[in-house]
Amino acid sequence: LSAEYGIGDGETAFGGTSGAAPMVSGAAALVIQKFPGITPPEDKARLMNTAETNIGINPVGLPGVLAPISRIGGGEVRVDKAIATSTAAWDAKDLTGSLSFGYNALTGSKTFLKPVVVRNYGSSARTYTITPNFRYADDAASGAVSVKAPASITVPANGSKSFNVQ
Repeated sequence: LSAEYGIGDGETAFGGTSGAAPMVSGAAALVIQKFPGITPPEDKARLMNTAETNIGINPVGLPGVLAPISRIGGGEVRVDKAIATSTAAWDAKDLTGSLSFGYNALTGSKTFLKPVVVRNYGSSARTYTITPNFRYADDAASGAVSVKAPASITVPANGSKSFNVQ
């Protein structure tokens, strides 16, 4: 919400790119302020990895019906969580906090591979369980796409480790 123009004491909806750009820019700046040596991919990954993706089409009218990714993007930014997280993961090739294989018009089977970097900011080694999942149950049920990744990885203290998603 934003202050409503002209009255000074009301609120009005403020969204889209005009609302998102200053909000995300400010959130990114706050993460950089807290972690001055952070790289741009890490900053973006911290914001995307901790964003709220459980966004409904209409939380009042249709609770439980998830909004499409095309409507929510990476989710709603939660800068407090981005600063508090002790882990970040990103696509090592595209340098973004999400994996996308893009649109591919296929007439047969094809294998795609993406390298993922996991960064552990903690003071001790951590083992992460990797569980591929789908936003919508019917996407998994169709069987059109299968996802392969290691069951877990161990990342050293204040270190990084990579793995592939296929």
